[in-house]
Amino acid sequence: MSKRSLFEIQQEIIAQVKPIKILENISWPAETEKAFFSEFQKGNRPILKVDYPKSDFHSEEEILTKLKKELSIEHPVHVYISETIDSYINAIRMIHAVGTKEFETLSLSEYGSPHHKLFGSKYSHLETAKSILQVYHQFDHPTLADNSKTYSATELKKYLVRKSKTILGEQSPKIILSKKLTAKAAAGKSRVRIRSNAEFSKYDFDQLLIHEIMTHSLTAINGSLQREMPLLAQGAPRTSKTQEGLATFSEVITGSMDLVRLKRISLRLMAIDMALKGADFYDLFDFFRSHEQDDRESYLSASRILRGGTPAGGICFTKDGIYLEGLIRVHSFFRWAFKSRNLDLTHYLFAGRFDINDIFLLKNDFASGFLTPPVYLPEWYQNIDQLAGKMAFSLVLNGIDLESVERHYASKLLKMAA
Repeated sequence: MSKRSLFEIQQEIIAQVKPIKILENISWPAETEKAFFSEFQKGNRPILKVDYPKSDFHSEEEILTKLKKELSIEHPVHVYISETIDSYINAIRMIHAVGTKEFETLSLSEYGSPHHKLFGSKYSHLETAKSILQVYHQFDHPTLADNSKTYSATELKKYLVRKSKTILGEQSPKIILSKKLTAKAAAGKSRVRIRSNAEFSKYDFDQLLIHEIMTHSLTAINGSLQREMPLLAQGAPRTSKTQEGLATFSEVITGSMDLVRLKRISLRLMAIDMALKGADFYDLFDFFRSHEQDDRESYLSASRILRGGTPAGGICFTKDGIYLEGLIRVHSFFRWAFKSRNLDLTHYLFAGRFDINDIFLLKNDFASGFLTPPVYLPEWYQNIDQLAGKMAFSLVLNGIDLESVERHYASKLLKMAA
């Protein structure tokens, strides 16, 4: 065992992982997008080329490996730190393997496959995504489609700045506009980036507030305020399923999840399956266009799936599959917590960047005071009685036989027609 304190070991880990950013090392450069549209708008389908930055994190990997040896395999906090180190080492190896089949193998080990079964279900991620798409068409009604008005990134920024201060006060992250971002937004502890050339719908305003700031930024801020465990502010890849699941669950609970968003999540999972089977950029681009995404969103969606690989296909980044899995995992966790009267465990979920299983691993450390409860909580969670009401009502509705309801109202329509 090391003579250094656990706090000092964590500080060294944080210093080593700071430059390890998977998305910044695997995202397609803006030059590729520009080259694509300059030719595509002329009616051409150019052969695209992607050049990734050359990153070398072997020294960081070596130091992290040595730090892991200073930890005990028996103490829960040490186990959490050790698993976090493993996750960052996997991230390093993914970055080093960009452009090779090993990158895809590592991605599957970290984020999973569309063919894995959903937690607590006999259905795979892919089967569930296809079911959601079918349900989408049942609810996609012309009177619900009037969402044509769009807003600029600057307008969104003003909204996010104002709203975040109501919960996070002086801890609110800085909102900045970015030309390099592929996603519409990306959040960390101290800053939230917004894609500067994107257009945003009225749904995007609350969705991005809830998802990015009131989940990703909030949990990172709470983690940074842990006196003994500052590592809880770091977003290791192993926490991604729960982080994205909590963020997406928050969207659902607050009514910020619109049909288009739900459809987009499902389509990306289906596209991952296509890419794993060898689909190239144009296969994916055409797939997204066939599902009513415009040219630019189709480009961005296709390039997201092939990050770390090439436009020719054969190498896939599977992270976009975790949103649906994470949503169902977190929803099931809350249902269990209510039913078993363990709501205190859901409270800890906001105290830092966790995987759900970490809550059980570290439960006694919260009870002893070594770990502290979250300082900041999103508004929807502060109104926990309303959350309980919504979830209880949804469970009651699960018992309704919709087929009998459909037959009943269909017979009414037939009688009226007669």
